[in-house]
Amino acid sequence: MFKILFADDEIKMRETVRDYLCAKGLEVVLAKDGEDACEKASEQDFDLIILDIMMPEINGITACRSIRKENSAPILFLTALGDERDFLAGYSAGCDDYLTKPYPLSVLYEKCMATIRRYRGIDRENRMEENGIILDLAARKVFVDGKEIVLSNKDFKLLKYLMDNKNIVLKREIILSRIWGYDFDGDERVVDTHIKIIRKALGEKSDCIKTVINVGYCFEVK
Repeated sequence: MFKILFADDEIKMRETVRDYLCAKGLEVVLAKDGEDACEKASEQDFDLIILDIMMPEINGITACRSIRKENSAPILFLTALGDERDFLAGYSAGCDDYLTKPYPLSVLYEKCMATIRRYRGIDRENRMEENGIILDLAARKVFVDGKEIVLSNKDFKLLKYLMDNKNIVLKREIILSRIWGYDFDGDERVVDTHIKIIRKALGEKSDCIKTVINVGYCFEVK
């Protein structure tokens, strides 16, 4: 599960963004202003830091400069400021991307994932490869040690999600909401059934998918 720090001085905005991103399977830590964001960034590790620019105490630009001194996590600015000079100030402070208000939450989510993937060096245009398992994303095919195996669309999507989040323990309920949808009302044990199918198809590579008792699963890469 990717972990995000989101800083905004408007409580309603913080809660709305948190609820949406959490429903998408992300972990979100909130900060009420730039000062709070700097403190949390120094105390915890994040896959992405999202900063509003116009905040009290310490604004987003100043917070970004401060965070950048000790933290290399990607930083995304959310702001109503959209002039060229505002963009230049943001990038000069060390941000990785910029999203202007208002924005659809779906666009924010995709922007978050794209920024994290770039930072982690995930090539989503062509293929993914870990532990001898290759996913051809365009053709939706899976190869194990060069030999193609057959997976359903759902199992392909589940395997890809596990590989996207390698070495991260994913809870069953998070997997369920991400793969089956937020409105799915079935038993979360359906995840176990599909994991068994994927493991069987992977053969000797099945031990990449680790079971975390009473929690969920992890695609382990040493």
